[in-house]
Amino acid sequence: MTAPARIRRLDTEFGSSTRAVRAPDPRLRPLMYRDLYGFDLRRARFSSWLEPPRPAVTLIIDLEGSIRADGKRLPSAWVGGLDERPTVVGLGGGDYMSIDIELTPLGAYTVLARPLADLAGECVALEDALGPGGRELADRLREERDWDARFDVLERFLIARVAVGPAPTPAVAWADRRLREAGGNVRVGELAAELGCSRRYLTSRFSAEVGLGPKAVARQVRFAGVRERLARAPERLAEIAAAAGYYDQAHLNRDFRELAGVTPTEFVARLIPGGGVVGDGL
Repeated sequence: MTAPARIRRLDTEFGSSTRAVRAPDPRLRPLMYRDLYGFDLRRARFSSWLEPPRPAVTLIIDLEGSIRADGKRLPSAWVGGLDERPTVVGLGGGDYMSIDIELTPLGAYTVLARPLADLAGECVALEDALGPGGRELADRLREERDWDARFDVLERFLIARVAVGPAPTPAVAWADRRLREAGGNVRVGELAAELGCSRRYLTSRFSAEVGLGPKAVARQVRFAGVRERLARAPERLAEIAAAAGYYDQAHLNRDFRELAGVTPTEFVARLIPGGGVVGDGL
């Protein structure tokens, strides 16, 4: 039996929030970048948050309110492919509640049954990505009034999609797993040599199925590791950078400027207790 969702409520200077988190069904775990996640924000005292790119495909269904990406209003249910640019996500005004699912790129490849190169840098309405079933899923989730009931509906939908979806190319699946296990600290040439294929072949197949090339994904995996560590110990920046495989402070600063749009110090100053980074003024 699936354990119930863990509910965490926070009241901080940034507003009141509720986060619901539940481990996915074992059949879905290999496809998930993180656990099932629900978010409810009330009386927010900020108007936007910063989203650096991460090596995951995002699927969001609004349950209340709306959001914008870099000033453009997003559909009420959408899926976003991998990107190389940071995004400032703005609240549409008032309270906001959503289910926020993050799939591994190859998990999304199976669920969506399409090459993720088509979604790179894009946010697509769920109905356009999944057909009428995407709209029906969003409607069902909005009818439920309990986080576990919502997660149950979502899991049944995803399991049905996985049962008939395509499997990734074995070489791509192996390279993606190797990148993540290494924390992003492995060169594309090494991956190709270990696979016994050309660098060109690996990069081409990987980019088609994942949405970005292995070098870009490796960079995002390494940066995601820094973000996770910063959330736990923001005062240990230099130590965290070294543990993540950065050569020096200049290397770390460059990735922060290009992937987050701010310096490491500014990023830490914008952290929201419980998760998130304030995007106001960016």
